[in-house]
Order: sequence, then structure tokens, then C-alpha cells
Amino acid sequence: MMKTAGLIIHFDENNRSYLLREERINNRFSDALSVHDWAINQIQVVLLSFTGHTIDFIALATKGSRVVTGKSRVEFSDLVDLSSVPLHEVEGLLSQNTKLHFMKSSSGRGGRLPEKTWSETIQALMKIRPNMANEIERLISLTVVSKYRLRGESAEILAQEREALGAALDIFSGHNELRKDVLKSWAPKLDNVSNYDDHTMDADLNIPNDSSISFLSGIPDRYIQEESAIQHDLFNWENEKPSLHCMGVSVFEQGSRFLEVVYANKNPLERTLGVDLIYYNKSFHSFVLVQYKLMKEKNDTEGFYYRPDEQLYKEVARIDDFHDKIKINTKTSSHGGFRINHDGFLYKLVPNKGLQAATEKLIAGMYITNDYMKFLLGESGPKGKQGGRLITFKNSPRYLTNTEFASMVNRGWIGTSSNQSDSLARLIKDFLETGRALIVAVEVDTAHKQTYLKQETCG
Repeated sequence: MMKTAGLIIHFDENNRSYLLREERINNRFSDALSVHDWAINQIQVVLLSFTGHTIDFIALATKGSRVVTGKSRVEFSDLVDLSSVPLHEVEGLLSQNTKLHFMKSSSGRGGRLPEKTWSETIQALMKIRPNMANEIERLISLTVVSKYRLRGESAEILAQEREALGAALDIFSGHNELRKDVLKSWAPKLDNVSNYDDHTMDADLNIPNDSSISFLSGIPDRYIQEESAIQHDLFNWENEKPSLHCMGVSVFEQGSRFLEVVYANKNPLERTLGVDLIYYNKSFHSFVLVQYKLMKEKNDTEGFYYRPDEQLYKEVARIDDFHDKIKINTKTSSHGGFRINHDGFLYKLVPNKGLQAATEKLIAGMYITNDYMKFLLGESGPKGKQGGRLITFKNSPRYLTNTEFASMVNRGWIGTSSNQSDSLARLIKDFLETGRALIVAVEVDTAHKQTYLKQETCG
């Protein structure tokens, strides 16, 4: 397991206003610094001072290539504002020996703190700024676990949640920049990671049974909010709310629109059967539901595969039942109501490659429409060597990629037309009964935000 350590870096007054302006715009900035004992592309946690006598931010830093003699480009990202902690307050909480190391390292241009000094400094900052403790722990966790691939049942569920959130962010933004920023900043709690193997670079993720943890709980606090407008309307059913575990509400804004994401689960994580994503766009009056399924790896030649089971057949039948109960509007009555395909139910088959922190990439899987899945499960569908149902990248070529899926939903080309939120509420309730976790993402134009919030809160 990698040891935790960090640096203190001072910026002179001339750079202060420029760097802070860049941080406010992008939550990141870069600078050329003299950093010697630091591998290229290695992530470090650093403390930033813009005054010489306060610690203003804690952030991630990644060393790039050399730009001038003796200096390398360093990118600072995921900045957490510590509201200018005075250095003397930190010193007052350190033991006598570590205080000397801290004073030496924090003077001048700053420097690297020894491991014990760094540990005590981080504990001191969390004591001084207890409201920022979760964010500080998240950054520390990122540097420790980023090199390891997390395994175990908990990791498998969170990997599906990660894919669902990433897809929602790509649909919402129309590009991958927002998704990169959010997913790259995710980290689990260090107490939940064990058995680090420096040979295979694997580690085990084990989440306590009574813990209310979702993937959303590991992203930056700036995206988290306590109250959810859509919960009032879409999750408020008689005799249901006490048994519904909501483990995260996040809000993302871009331009004139905002996306509210709610995680809901009726089971502890260890008894969760999988993850579903429901994406609802109020402008298009369209929703899409994606069910995530993990693929296993057979061998290097044949690659990953998914073997349909009885649970999949039940879920296909449940979708047919939903279509029978809810009249889907397939008649085009407006430009926004036109669809290439009105069936908004899809499956994403995801290769089980484990879960990794500090990466922004989605797993290259297979988005399969409901109609195509029925074909694959039918008599003419692909089969394995023993005659059983088997779905692979090679034998089921008519799938959508991550980019194709996000683009088509973003532009309203695919999705089920519905003007009634009660249809969506029924869909949510029905799918929560399956024992799967549910991520509900609702996209709203900011111009109608106040009206929407009022309707959802009162409705």
C-alpha cells in the first residue's frame, strides 16, 4: 500500500489573483514549478498558500513534462477551499518534533512534509475545519487507492452506479468534460478498502452492511445537496417512503439547464441485484431506462461475454407489462416529440473490469435496445458452443457505443414520450421492487426551474 505524503506550496502575490481567477472558472489551474522527487503523472495531495502565513486550499496535483530548465508543468485540480487556515493554528496542534518539520517545510517556497508530519498536519486541518473533513479525506483516499483496481461485490455495484452517473452526465452536457471532472474526483472511504496487492495492483472494497453508501457519496461535496425536488413527486408513495433508502442527491448545472440526480435503493448494498438508470428530460417529455448487466471475461481470444439468466427474462417481461399498462405516445405532435425509436428501454452490458478511482473513462460496453434484446433472446439469436444463450461483442454487433447512446438521448432521438410524471413514478416504483438500485436523473431548463421546484414540492 502506498504511503501518504504531501507538500506545501507557496505562490507569490503576483500570481495570486490570476491563479484564483482560473480556479473559480475551472476548479483547476497549472503552473511551472521545481519538483524533483515526484514521478510524472503521479497524483499528490498538496496544501496551497497564497499569503505565506495561511493554508488556503488543499488540492490534487499532477506533475507533467518539463517546460523550462529545472521546472515542470504541474496541474492543480479538485481544489477545496479551506478558508485561509493560519499556519500558527496548525502548528499549535502538532507535537513538538513534527512542529519543527512543519515549520521548516512550510517556509519559503514550501516543500515536502515527512510522512508523520503530513499525517498530523491533515488531522490538524480536519480539527480546525471539521466541515471540510469529508472532502480532505476524499482527496487523501484518491492518492492512496488510485493505482489499485477495486474488487468485490460492493465494487461491482458501485461500478454500475459509476457507469449510470457517467452516462447521465454525458447526456446532459452533450460532451464528456463534466463527466471527466466528476468521475475523476471520486474516491471510496479508506476504511472500506483492504488487502492491497502491489503485485496485481488489486484491492478489496468492502462496505459495511449498515452503511448508507452509494457512488454519489464519494464525489465532491460541491455537487451534493440535502433536499431533492424530484423526491417529493417521484418517490412519495403511501407506505413506501419509510422503507426507501435515498443515499445521495446531486445537482449539476450547465448554461441554462440543471440536472438533479437521486440515488434510491430498497435494499442494503450487499443484497442489491444491480443498477438501473432512468433519465428524464422535461423539455423533450422523454425518459430512457437503462439496466446494467456485468459481463464476464472468458479468455483473451473470445473476450467478455454475458449469459442471459432467468432474471433478465423477468425484466424483459416487466417492460412488456409496463408498455401494456401505460399508453406510450408515439404520435408526433411537435418537433421535440419526434423519435427515431419510441422504446426508451435499453440494457448496457458492461465488462467487469473492477472499479478504479481517479479515472474519468467509462467502460466500453454494449447498449442494446429492448427490441434487439428480444431478438438476441429469440430462436434466431446467438448461441454459445453448447447451444446456450450467449451475448458477446462479436456475435451481437448491432449495439450502441457510449458516445452514440449519449448523443442520441441528448438530442431526443430515442426515448419514450410521456407528459405525465405519474408514469415515471410508477416506473420507478415497479423497478425498485426488483431489488435493484435506481439512479434517477431529471434534466430541466433553468428558465423553468422555479416553476418546476414549486410544482414538484407541492405536487
